[in-house]
Amino acid sequence: MFKQISVDTVKQAADLAHEAMADRQRFLAGMRNIDLGEQRAERGSRNPTDLDALNIMSTDASGALDQLTRMLEGLSPEQRTELRAVMMVGRGDFAGNQWDRALDEAGRAPDASHYTDIAERIDLHDYLMKGLYELNLLKKNGQ
Repeated sequence: MFKQISVDTVKQAADLAHEAMADRQRFLAGMRNIDLGEQRAERGSRNPTDLDALNIMSTDASGALDQLTRMLEGLSPEQRTELRAVMMVGRGDFAGNQWDRALDEAGRAPDASHYTDIAERIDLHDYLMKGLYELNLLKKNGQ
């Protein structure tokens, strides 16, 4: 099914995203009592502070986010497109039997070969693992 990326690479990205999410949780736990004051909503933002993304931390604050970013940056544009398609299947945009459509759509995005929008996804781990499952590339025990 995959032509450019391996299942192991997708799992590695999912694992790093999971670790980055844990770093994010620890980061936010320390911010509980910080007064953000009046925040102006960015255009298109549903949350003025955008605290629901991994990119609220610098890569210095999260070794896992740094590793994830470097890993995604090191992938070829074609590999990132396939990774984005797995994410789209896992997100529910496409069914597992619609791989070709998901891949086509993943390649259409204006920044399809870039990695930052993938690295920012707070649910990246879940999307990738569910995508692998929906594509029948993940065994029942998660291996």
